[in-house]
Amino acid sequence: MEQPVLGELDSTLFSLLSASSDKTYFYMTDFHTNITRWSKSAVKYFGLSGEYITDIDKEWISKIHPDHINAYRAHLQAMMDGTIDYHNIEYQIRNAEGVYVWVNCKGRISLDANGNPEYFAGYVSNLGRRNKIDPITNLFTMFEFRSDIDRHLSNGASGAILLMSIKSFKRINDQYGYRFGDATLFALAQKFLSDFKNRAKIYRMDGADFSFIIENGTKKDVEDLHRYLVRSLANLAVNDRILHLDFHASATVYPYDGDTVDQLQNNLYYALDFAKKENRTDPVFYVEKFYLAQTMHLRMTEALKESVAHNFEGFYFMLQPIIDGEDGTCVSAEALMRWSHPDFPKVGPMDFIPILEETGLIIPVGKWLIDACAKALATHADLPFKININLSYRQLQDPSLKSFIIETIQKYDLPAERLTLELTESCHVDDTTELAKILQSLKDEGFSIALDDFGTGYASLTVLKDIPADIVKLDHTMTRTITNKPKDRSLVEFICGFCHKTDIQVCAEGVENEEILSIVKNAGANQIQGYYYDRPLPLEKFCNRFHSSKIYPIASR
Repeated sequence: MEQPVLGELDSTLFSLLSASSDKTYFYMTDFHTNITRWSKSAVKYFGLSGEYITDIDKEWISKIHPDHINAYRAHLQAMMDGTIDYHNIEYQIRNAEGVYVWVNCKGRISLDANGNPEYFAGYVSNLGRRNKIDPITNLFTMFEFRSDIDRHLSNGASGAILLMSIKSFKRINDQYGYRFGDATLFALAQKFLSDFKNRAKIYRMDGADFSFIIENGTKKDVEDLHRYLVRSLANLAVNDRILHLDFHASATVYPYDGDTVDQLQNNLYYALDFAKKENRTDPVFYVEKFYLAQTMHLRMTEALKESVAHNFEGFYFMLQPIIDGEDGTCVSAEALMRWSHPDFPKVGPMDFIPILEETGLIIPVGKWLIDACAKALATHADLPFKININLSYRQLQDPSLKSFIIETIQKYDLPAERLTLELTESCHVDDTTELAKILQSLKDEGFSIALDDFGTGYASLTVLKDIPADIVKLDHTMTRTITNKPKDRSLVEFICGFCHKTDIQVCAEGVENEEILSIVKNAGANQIQGYYYDRPLPLEKFCNRFHSSKIYPIASR
């Protein structure tokens, strides 16, 4: 092949420059011979026939994505006409593996003495390596999402954005491995591109989150797209497996919901958080209350950290009686944590306990509660009751918890029988094997183990067989409906019967009236808890009310 008109020095410099990076692809065209020399890394990555090529249409332009060929040709022609002398254009092109990647092509033309093009030299950068294309899914990345939104807003354009997050994607990775997880993401992306490419521009955000920008889109367009997504993802084939994927979704309409990229992106995730907390199946459109809720969440988080740092200032507990179903005596009291702060006068446990869990503050606060309850029992040693203390799975994973509890009861000279440890459903448990070991070790020390919120979340009969529980506490959502839902009544009766056969006691929570009391007692509940007997009370008031061996419900007083 005729070599380009390059002197020995020029050829050496090109070789040195080409070898300086295997991710930047250099080229030089000699217009006298119409031969283009490419760096060896370009030949390998793009599957060129060799370093020297003469047919630019066949070797290069034919690889460019059909949507971008016209723009590329127009740009080259403008250079040849002398309209522009600097080559700088982005487009998609197939690499040697047949995958389209985004590249940025730059270069300059030099002219001879007559003003005709003589040489054209430059380089091609793979933008896929610079966060424009996600390497796993081949979708646009979050960085491109932000760039596109910024461009739309700058141009005064309007549109709608749908953000979707695959539920429990971590379980797919845990169960089948990360390679299968990546294959799932790729299969999702191919499904999206196949079914929705003409409806929206599609991006992979963080993790298993995907966004769809609908230019000039409306709320109805988002709802329509979401509906098609639900159908499309009902059965996804991945490596000969069929996955049934569910997802949460949020949406915004711009510029109505925000006039900056950060604002729109934040608003999408505020709405997505709400969708997850409420377990919504429809797309949740951003409204201002989500921002206010997030702001409140951040303020409350800081305030809780301050309280913990200042010796648990503002934390206290209330006691609710647990009554023996046979003789009406108070056999125990559940310690219910409370928090008081001047900036949050109406805050309740459902507001601050999830934050304690998220931040890990539940570990030190939980230990504070254990110490405070043990101290209360030591101070009122003549009282007949135990205290039930709630422990989340996250607390039980703390390796120092067991020794702390033992040291605490020793400090207050208490027998382990005075404490019942209640496992709550605040954290999902995938594998009960390790949990069972932890609970059994505490049970071996003499502590009673209760399974709280039974009938919701993980707390089901399939798990009960693995957990060494002494007591099962029926969730209040079941007991409060047994008067008008025969199925719930039958379920309560079945659980009581099952537990009695396995020497497990049953405590019915949420007992609010005499009719519910009668039903749960006839079903076989050993213990009763609920407003029928009393609401949670401060320690001293509780001790004054329940100091005798026999108590009576409020309704009869």
